[in-house]
Amino acid sequence: MITYSVSQMPSKLNCLIVPLFEEKGMDSYIKSLDKEFGGVISDVLKSKDFEGKKLQTSLIYTKDKGISRILLIGLGKEKDLNVKKYKEVVGAAVMTCQNKKMDKLGFFVQPGLIKKYSAKKVGLDLSVASEVAAYAYDEHKTDKDAKVTKLKNIEFVGEFNVATKRGLEKGLEEGILVSSGVNFARHLGNTPPTIMTPEYLASEVQKNFKSIPKLNVKVLNKQEITKLGMGCLLAVARGSEHEPKFIIAEDWGADRKRKPTVLVGKGITFDSGGLSLKPGQFMTDMKFDMLGAASVIGAIKVAAELKLKKNIIALVPAAENMPSGTAFRPDDILKAMNGKTILVENTDAEGRLVLADGLSYASKYKPKEVIDLATLTGACMAALGLERSGLFTPEEKMNEKLSYVSNSVGEQLWRMPLGEEYSEAMKSEIADIKNMGGVGGERYGTASTAAAFLQVFTDYPWAHIDLASAIYGSKGKPWIRAGANGFGVQTLVEYLR
Repeated sequence: MITYSVSQMPSKLNCLIVPLFEEKGMDSYIKSLDKEFGGVISDVLKSKDFEGKKLQTSLIYTKDKGISRILLIGLGKEKDLNVKKYKEVVGAAVMTCQNKKMDKLGFFVQPGLIKKYSAKKVGLDLSVASEVAAYAYDEHKTDKDAKVTKLKNIEFVGEFNVATKRGLEKGLEEGILVSSGVNFARHLGNTPPTIMTPEYLASEVQKNFKSIPKLNVKVLNKQEITKLGMGCLLAVARGSEHEPKFIIAEDWGADRKRKPTVLVGKGITFDSGGLSLKPGQFMTDMKFDMLGAASVIGAIKVAAELKLKKNIIALVPAAENMPSGTAFRPDDILKAMNGKTILVENTDAEGRLVLADGLSYASKYKPKEVIDLATLTGACMAALGLERSGLFTPEEKMNEKLSYVSNSVGEQLWRMPLGEEYSEAMKSEIADIKNMGGVGGERYGTASTAAAFLQVFTDYPWAHIDLASAIYGSKGKPWIRAGANGFGVQTLVEYLR
């Protein structure tokens, strides 16, 4: 864990990070630092080698014993800056220094940002962006020199009065908790499927939640799942040697008479496609098919640690989808926990099946609302790309709130349609519904037909998030390393506040 501090002047550091806007010069604080370092910053600005364009960098050597280097990094045009872009700049600066083996950093905080967002908000975003950038899943590397340098300290500096300093420190404290949930979700997702089985996922939740007061965890085994009539979860797990688990985490932070918000996460720890086997190139990265589960697990962890006065339940139907002589088949008819029958047309549409039982179980709580998260469809990625996730809900208030809070934390949701045509496409001639369907063609509108399938199992206010932007590719981004990115944790936490 990184140690943070807030001060007027930087102390002994490997590097001082100075973010600057494009087409805007140094403020009085940076001018005084520049004078102290012999004008090295102004020299670079005069040379036009650095102009403040977003993510542009310039590393300056100062010959100072206390601060040997200054990293200038561009914020872009001030009018274009938002939370997402600011966090990307913070993360990129941290990773740049970390990749150069620096472990003690300073970071200048612009007074304009504090005025725009509040000191607490800026402190929270700074610590989240820093922790997310610093995280690396490299525990399986045997070469110590290949491992990412662990950051020890980050000192945030600027012209702060007492109230501003306190606000920043409060935000930093909360940000550490939020980022721990984000990185916990990432760590679960990045863990290889040789380790990350349904049993292991359940044990990690139990182990990590054990010390959090009022956060109760129960894990249902195969026999208990069978007794509940979760025919879909049982079917998906049938082809694997690993038994399914149904993970329940409860945070009764308010009066139990108040209806809870229930979070449901798809927990497919590896998805081969089952008997409808995926082509080889599409089977890579299928360890990430449990990122919906990881996000709801991370979110309830943060909510409990922040001691939010809300009743929150997290449900995770966990299974591995594998082909074998015992695997479920196309043309099977399954019965979900709520009694609905489902014709299986493709065993690779398994995520919606396990969610059917998860959403049915959520009804037991008579919830205020339910939000499910899942890496559900390639169609959502085709529609939105990999920078936004799809939001499906018939509830206008949930849409407005989720859209607002996702933007406020720098995540991006885009509302996708639900409606009669999508529901009709999922009806079956020989069962209540089928697990595949399109509107006007088998491949048309399939992100929405998948959501319409889930809607069948809801009798409460509900929203579905299809995690199109849950991972970054093999090279990652300048502000975050490759693999699971923890999308959704911050949005859920902010929604629950």
